[in-house]
Amino acid sequence: RVEAIRAGVRRLAPFEPTALVCLTGPAGELGEDEARKVAVEGLRAAAEEAARHGIPVALEPMSAHFRDDWTLITTLQQAADLADEAGVANVGLVFDTWHLWDTPDLYAELERHADRIACVHVNDWREPTRSWCDRVLPGDGLMDLPAMLRALHESGWRGAYDLEVFSDDWTFGDAF
Repeated sequence: RVEAIRAGVRRLAPFEPTALVCLTGPAGELGEDEARKVAVEGLRAAAEEAARHGIPVALEPMSAHFRDDWTLITTLQQAADLADEAGVANVGLVFDTWHLWDTPDLYAELERHADRIACVHVNDWREPTRSWCDRVLPGDGLMDLPAMLRALHESGWRGAYDLEVFSDDWTFGDAF
């Protein structure tokens, strides 16, 4: 999997992407400790390849609601800790409103880690959410997006915002 990511970096480098977004994947059968070691090694390898091409890497924490299926990290702090453990300079963080909106201490984490954010994904949380693949347009869900985006801006973020809205079209088992 890591080699496929490294090959993807080489293939996409001519297009000068603003960042390579990486996920950890779940612990699965490996268990937390072993999965973390694998994630750190994989992140380090992806970041080293990306650095050769001048591309930053952005580590994305994902919603705690779907942790067992998707990720080892569910907060900006956990993402920062994993990035630090990898020990490579070109690793930043992804702030995805859908994944992090209900994180305890979100605003403190935004303030603490705003200088490390490389990507911002904006979307909204449908209530009830039908699956991980059920995003709605900003303002159509229950998040306080103005407060989150204001906090991000006040913490120094001046980069682009990526509108990330999608719903399953049977690709993942549901037709929303």
